[in-house]
Amino acid sequence: MYHFRFITLNDLKEIGYTGDFPSNQFNWIYNWFSVFEKVENNVFGYNKKACIIAAYKDDQLAAVVPLVKLYRTYFKVVKIEFLEFMGQQWSCLGNDIIKFGDLEECFSSELISWIKTNINFHFLFLKYLPESSVLANKYRLFHYAGAPFVQVGKYDSYEEFSDAVYARKFREDLGRTFRKIKKDGFEFELSYEKINDKSLSEIRRIAKSKEVDGKSFLYEDAEKEQFHLKMYEKFPSQVVFVRFNQQVVAYATCIDWNGERIGIDGAFDRDYRKYGAGIHCLDAVIKNSFSEKKLKMSFGMGLDTYKFQFTNQIDRYYMCFDYKLRLKSLLALPYFKYRLKKEDQQVIKNLQNINGNGRI
Repeated sequence: MYHFRFITLNDLKEIGYTGDFPSNQFNWIYNWFSVFEKVENNVFGYNKKACIIAAYKDDQLAAVVPLVKLYRTYFKVVKIEFLEFMGQQWSCLGNDIIKFGDLEECFSSELISWIKTNINFHFLFLKYLPESSVLANKYRLFHYAGAPFVQVGKYDSYEEFSDAVYARKFREDLGRTFRKIKKDGFEFELSYEKINDKSLSEIRRIAKSKEVDGKSFLYEDAEKEQFHLKMYEKFPSQVVFVRFNQQVVAYATCIDWNGERIGIDGAFDRDYRKYGAGIHCLDAVIKNSFSEKKLKMSFGMGLDTYKFQFTNQIDRYYMCFDYKLRLKSLLALPYFKYRLKKEDQQVIKNLQNINGNGRI
């Protein structure tokens, strides 16, 4: 039988551990809460309270569950209280229970029973779970997200990888656009740099061009930018720049963790779309991952079509849910079940559309 109690973020800091994902690490969790605690909207939630649970077996720490309680407003007046993993609301790279050894099959049931007794909420939504999560012992896991990746350690060289994975048309596109760059008089240059004030000014300038395609400009949000900067500070990080005649036309930022290179952010100047500046930048990240002998290069969360030009592999992530027997929970249950199943079916459809060559 397990025993549970609440601990603080400072308590978590004193525990030495290595979670399964960078977003399970103390630095990530602490920085996320310190930046977004006071950000109040229906995405991040309102009135956030940390609910970090430590589980003990025979007085030995067995697991930690970093949760946050918050509420969101529906139909402008109805407040629904949620219990979620801290950080799953934005920029998550994977979540799970932090384990300090093997957990018994009864763990999930005992954990949820304790949570329902000691925390008042309407719905429990736990997102970005791996299929191997111990929570699968208790809950059905619904498809939620995916992170395409390159298993760098599987290949002897970048050349072997690109011959095996890149479609012939994509290899031709890389060659054709590179020749066009040269033909139109541009000197092509790659650089791998630290993320500092100088490089950030270029990153912000290029990122803003996403607005042309109706995409969000991350760096106009002060809190999101602040969190990214803290992430780059706490993890080994770099930015890859593509320059034409010494002018930056594309970038990609990455962090390194546990032998893995993880893409965090990237963009290209839309004025140079026909030159394939963006695909040359990502291709350079992959090449550099081979040069530095990384085990894996991940493109981060998202089933974006362009990512599958580079890979035919994907990590799948799941979601589970539960609810407490309260009036609002029962009234809202059909609505949330509908949304959950619809999202599950959409992700499955997206995954099924990936053919044998890894293209969507």
